[in-house]
Amino acid sequence: MKKTIKEVIIILVISIVAGFTANALSPKGIGLVGDYSERFAIDSASSKTGDKPAQKQRTKEGFIKPVNITVEDAKKFYDEGMLFIDGRDAAEYSQGHIKGAINIPYKEFMALTPEQKAERMKDIPKDRKIVSYCGGGDCEISIDNAYEFARIGYEDVGIYLGGLLEWKAKGYPTN
Repeated sequence: MKKTIKEVIIILVISIVAGFTANALSPKGIGLVGDYSERFAIDSASSKTGDKPAQKQRTKEGFIKPVNITVEDAKKFYDEGMLFIDGRDAAEYSQGHIKGAINIPYKEFMALTPEQKAERMKDIPKDRKIVSYCGGGDCEISIDNAYEFARIGYEDVGIYLGGLLEWKAKGYPTN
């Protein structure tokens, strides 16, 4: 029994060392420590400041980076008639969503080619402001969908991280 446990531990250690070594040597290796704080940062130069508008930043891939927005900005954009896109699946969307929002489920959208994504969104002008949201809380679908919209050419994409949960808590219009 002790010999079996010792063999399992040896195999486990060898596997871990081999895995880390392969990852380190691979050009597509995965970073062991990442800084994802920027993913959830609210743009400090958002429209509520009243100063000059935020500068659009291009990513390394060449598209305009989506901007995280506050609930106040989301409501302002809603009142201005901006397009809200709910990234949750159709069943969740049908149970309640921001009034007037359209549903583009993230899982389905991600499975499409870039050409199919562009076709799916052909009725939405590329210069139209889009606000991507999901359920809120731990939901990151709004971020992922927003980046997919930006990758296919939408240059004014906001990410509303508070999502439906925060929107409802504020008593804003829902369906």
